[in-house]
Parts: sequence; C-alpha cells; structure tokens
Amino acid sequence: GAEVVEEGPRYLHVAVPGFPKGVDDVEFLMVEESGIVTFRSAGREAIFVYPLQQPVSDLGKNKKRLDMIRETLGWEELGGRY
Repeated sequence: GAEVVEEGPRYLHVAVPGFPKGVDDVEFLMVEESGIVTFRSAGREAIFVYPLQQPVSDLGKNKKRLDMIRETLGWEELGGRY
C-alpha cells in the first residue's frame, strides 16, 4: 500500500510499491496562484542486469500511474507529453 512520507499545505509525497520491486515516490506540488498541480512518479533506485549498461525499464508504469491519477481526478493535461 501507499504511505504518506510528507504532507504540507501545497505539497504531498507518497511512497508506493515500485515495479518490478522497490519503492516509487509520487509527489504533488500545487502552485497556489494558478491552481496548477505539478506531479511526478519515479523509482528510488535503478535496477541493472549484467551486462546491460542501462537500467531495466519500468515498462511505463510510472507514466501510467500519473495518467490514471490525472484522469481519475479530472485534471486537464497542460503542456506536451515527454
């Protein structure tokens, strides 16, 4: 399950189970003047499999998590996709 790490009037940091293992951090920051909420989801640590020199992909899990949160809350997407 999810665990609240830090909570403030405009900031929320939640730790959630990662993929394929470990912990992912999900953070929300509200820009009060504009009512815009910025948010991100990222793994705490990268997993490398020898002899690969790049970390193992999360298969888009963090992006899917953010899209689900945004759609569930009815938030409009601003800016382009990365």
